[in-house]
Amino acid sequence: MSPSFLIDRTAACKINLEEQNIMETNEATSPSPTNRHSVISLVLGILTIVTFCGGFIIPIPFTSFVCAPASLLLGVLALIYGMISLNRIRKHNEAGRPMAWIGILSGGLIFLCILCMVIALISLFMFAPETLPPFLQNHSI
Repeated sequence: MSPSFLIDRTAACKINLEEQNIMETNEATSPSPTNRHSVISLVLGILTIVTFCGGFIIPIPFTSFVCAPASLLLGVLALIYGMISLNRIRKHNEAGRPMAWIGILSGGLIFLCILCMVIALISLFMFAPETLPPFLQNHSI
């Protein structure tokens, strides 16, 4: 065999190895798909904050009677979808973990705020009935 043939073959092997390494790095750097549930959790978390804050900011009477239950429902849904998405992200190696956590944190925060409001109202009715307006004094829980 001639030395030029060996050099050509060695160069061809090096080129093949370089192409293979390039293909492997391209496969490794390709972004994983974003989990749909994490996007839904993020959107529900944002809607939770908007409806909760809208119940107190909008100057329409009794708006909080509509916005508080709606934000409670949206907050619970954001929590559920966030937990489902974290589970699926871990199993299927998908992207979207920060979106899921934002949905979980915002939904959980608003859920806790509404829970505290309900506890405060119940304690007001039970422990300080003399501070209630006259039309509510005849009612009991």
